[in-house]
Amino acid sequence: MSEQPKPATAAGTCTLCEKWTAKGIVIAEIHGNSGAGGVVVRHPGCLGKRKAVSTHQPRTWPG
Repeated sequence: MSEQPKPATAAGTCTLCEKWTAKGIVIAEIHGNSGAGGVVVRHPGCLGKRKAVSTHQPRTWPG
């Protein structure tokens, strides 16, 4: 039986509650082809939660 690796941590703004965290859990990495990339982090307590989507303001796309 193999052990799961510990999740990577990084400092940044939580994508769910939008508060700064020094030990956020990395949930995604962004790689830019022509610029700086970054990481997407969440507080440990925000993992598994979803952000509420506004139903009264539809999404719009430029074009």
